[in-house]
Amino acid sequence: MQTVSMNNELFGCFEDCADCAYGYFCFPCHLGSIAQRSGAGDCCLTCCVSSLLQPILPLALCYNASVYRKALYRVGVNAPLPCLSCSLFCCCLQCQVSREVNDRQAAAASMPHGIGGRAQPQVIVVQAPAAQVVSR
Repeated sequence: MQTVSMNNELFGCFEDCADCAYGYFCFPCHLGSIAQRSGAGDCCLTCCVSSLLQPILPLALCYNASVYRKALYRVGVNAPLPCLSCSLFCCCLQCQVSREVNDRQAAAASMPHGIGGRAQPQVIVVQAPAAQVVSR
């Protein structure tokens, strides 16, 4: 299997300053939004678990890294995360993952056949028939 790495830089905060500020000032909520946008988890649940684990730093770092890996895998990145980045630059890594998820989802939306040539699922809206009244 070929290793697919992230296209965004670790210290690329000036590419999306608003997202970087969101990640810095509300770290757990930002993590939850990454999980929600990538389909890696529920926003509220991820945010709550991350918030509860913050006082126990090693567990929080492991949990955050697992959310990053799952989110990146869902958008097609399978390269391992650098351990140093997970522990020392966790805010920067989270913003990098967020930009990667945004960029890859935007690229997939613009492709007619989705990521890797797979067709994107189509949503079909069907009008329900009118209710029938039974008279006695």
